[in-house]
Amino acid sequence: MKSILFSGCAALCFIAPAHAQSADTEEARQDTISVVGLRPVAAEDVTASVSVLSAADLAVRDSEFIADQLRAVPGLGISRSGTQSGLTQIRIRGAEANHTLVLLNGIEVSDAVNGETDFGLFSGLNLSRIEVARGEQSALYGSDAVGGVINLVTADSTELNAAAEYGTFDTLLGHVSGGLDFGNGNLSAAASAFSTDGVDVSGNDGEKDGSESYSFLITGNQQVAGSIDLSGLLTYRATSSQTDPDTDFDGLLDNADRETESDQWLFGARASTTAFGLDHVLTASFNSVVRENFADGASTDETTGERTKIAYSPATSFEFDGAVLDLAGILDWEQEDYTREGQASLFGDPNQSRTFETLGAATEARLSVGDLALTASARHDDNDGVFDDADTWRIGAAYNVSPAFRVRASAGEGVKNPTFTELFGFYPGSFVGNPDLEPETSSSWEIGFDHVHGPFDVSLTYFEAELENEIYTSYAPPLFLATPMNRTGESERSGVEGAFGLTISETLRLNASATKIDSTSDSGIQEIRVPEWTGSVSVDWQSSTVEGMRAGFALDYIGTQLDTDFGTFTTVSLGDYLLASGTFEYPVTERFSVTLRGENLFDVRVDDVFGYHAPGATALIGVKLR
Repeated sequence: MKSILFSGCAALCFIAPAHAQSADTEEARQDTISVVGLRPVAAEDVTASVSVLSAADLAVRDSEFIADQLRAVPGLGISRSGTQSGLTQIRIRGAEANHTLVLLNGIEVSDAVNGETDFGLFSGLNLSRIEVARGEQSALYGSDAVGGVINLVTADSTELNAAAEYGTFDTLLGHVSGGLDFGNGNLSAAASAFSTDGVDVSGNDGEKDGSESYSFLITGNQQVAGSIDLSGLLTYRATSSQTDPDTDFDGLLDNADRETESDQWLFGARASTTAFGLDHVLTASFNSVVRENFADGASTDETTGERTKIAYSPATSFEFDGAVLDLAGILDWEQEDYTREGQASLFGDPNQSRTFETLGAATEARLSVGDLALTASARHDDNDGVFDDADTWRIGAAYNVSPAFRVRASAGEGVKNPTFTELFGFYPGSFVGNPDLEPETSSSWEIGFDHVHGPFDVSLTYFEAELENEIYTSYAPPLFLATPMNRTGESERSGVEGAFGLTISETLRLNASATKIDSTSDSGIQEIRVPEWTGSVSVDWQSSTVEGMRAGFALDYIGTQLDTDFGTFTTVSLGDYLLASGTFEYPVTERFSVTLRGENLFDVRVDDVFGYHAPGATALIGVKLR
């Protein structure tokens, strides 16, 4: 499988997309943020809470899985069920996992079935940066962006690069990438493979539950007729993850043969040009995620979620009396298709086939006057009668009090439609969907400041949010059935996020972040899988005497959090833990180097989901061609 992917990646040729911005140079991209606007926004004009992980930041942990990289971002919580390729969820500011919209180069990648992104699918991506916008972004993106938006931006290098590692738990991984520059365009291709024997997820010293994943990625851009820019993306990702079930319904996992296989295809294309005094952008994408569950080697059920999306966005700018006004709009059509196949039982027929369509229109205005930046956006979604039509908005302001001190504030309203799983999902003896669910609506506000003084920078934000019609899972213990319901009151979330950076010398950089979140339901009970405290500290060192030699070390703290014991249907507390990771790279020649990497170096017990045991200390040695 690995050789097929690696060789096939080099052979394929495809004009492929695009991040939310045009094919800018890397230097220009560092000065703009694409995730918070219909067009890239200058960093000094951003009014929302945004974190950017650069290539140097990502190299500190150098983790195979993106979720581990995101521990460095304030306000984010990670929940992983067992193995590294197992279901991995990201929650922003205490919101649910399906409240986070995830983009790959500006193209939505979430699963249409459950409305969330399984980060267990995302390994081996060669990223140049990650942008994270926290807080409601429905005014630009519609449903799914209540908690925030994450944009993964690929490196798209045409130089030949390769790496391989081997380590604890018989873990093996490899990457290869390269490309071509031609005329007014380029083509990049990358492939990756990962496998591990893992550990016994149940913690009963039984058979190990391993995982593996394979992927390829092709991106490219081409200028046509001197005025039209075409770009695109094509990727395929496949994972297989073993786990253990709770066969006797006592809330604890038991050793048994259970496995989930997941496949994802994602295609996106983008065309941009300037005509009639306007900047025009046309995008199209298709996303398909197929998941099949197996018990004792036999298939039990399969779900397929597909999303087709077409969007047109015009934009223009005006300059007058020292002010700049940027206007943009978007009209997008989206269709989501859902299919589930499984065996019928006494509880009903699980087989479902549904289609949703949404037509959305949004507008955005940005005004920059000296040291003041203002932004406003609004959106209307026509949900074709399946749900009530939705109107969402967001406003923000930022002011440079001095060259080193900036204050900002923003507020908005968002919406999250019920997912296919919540409406029509069915798992024999455990889950029945609820077709009468109402969309969730959220309103929030935040205020913060950013300060830069020489080598020192700090950012602090306070936020509050209220969620109405929150969808939660109601359990009926005698029948061991669960069904989603809307809460009748308001769920509240608030917190403080802080980030700190210090350039100690030309070769040494320190970064830190901390977050405190209070997330409660309408009855005042703390929400599950939302740690009250999280924090991160990392150090990045690069040698001044040996080019290419570098080292990184990170500590990630995850505080106590609540979860549900499905044996007793009671709430339990999961203990806090401290993850330590480290990386080291030593160049043997100009292009060849040796690497060392360690994860969970203190070998602590990691409890993200009740009953699931995660791997302990991991050490890997590797080689890299750069």
